[in-house]
Amino acid sequence: MKICDAHVHLGKSGPWQPYINPTIHLDKLIRLFDKYNVERAIVFPNPNVGDEYPKMNDYIAKSVKKHSTRIIGFGRVDPRREDAIKELTRIKNGLGLSGIKLHPMVECFRPDHPFFNKFFKKTNALNLPILFHSGDGFSSPGLILKIAKKYPKLPIILAHLREASVNALRECENVYVETSGTLPDFIELSVDIDENRILFGSDIPYYRYPTQIAIVEAAEISKKSKRKIFYENFQKLFSQNK
Repeated sequence: MKICDAHVHLGKSGPWQPYINPTIHLDKLIRLFDKYNVERAIVFPNPNVGDEYPKMNDYIAKSVKKHSTRIIGFGRVDPRREDAIKELTRIKNGLGLSGIKLHPMVECFRPDHPFFNKFFKKTNALNLPILFHSGDGFSSPGLILKIAKKYPKLPIILAHLREASVNALRECENVYVETSGTLPDFIELSVDIDENRILFGSDIPYYRYPTQIAIVEAAEISKKSKRKIFYENFQKLFSQNK
């Protein structure tokens, strides 16, 4: 089965995990895509701190140029920084990237805090879909849902499908969910809501393709739904990037 992957890290990683180095370079990533029949993927920088994201966004843009039919580039921004809105504009208009990845835990910000109103207003104006890390604390789907409701035409992808993400999928039609690290049960619940807003994700290099593929395969859903999750929903959402 052909696969499209909505969650892939690329490039050098900052020292945010003490026992692993998730740095992964382009050639190795393309070999993984070839091995596991990944036709297209969203790629974005590994977590970094300080002023590293602009340099990493440059790397993503260069990688997209090398493999434009395989890679859809998302940038990363620390929304707390004074130059965050300037970098958003550069991501879209300067680098030609297609969206952004935000990790409220790594970047240590609460999405619904009024300080970030201008940031999300600009993201919406630039029409940059957002892939959010979702989970606990600042990454709670309930907080992210406030952004989705405020900008109902902006695609919001919740990574790491869990129970709270299922509820967000039910509440807001511009919310998508992504399957990396999930359980078959949550995929089944999501299909009952809308099989067209579920995307396969691997979270490479933190997870492995065989495991993440097997999770979707284990879900008790139709072959049609699996095709949508693995391939068709992604192609429809990002058809303009072909």
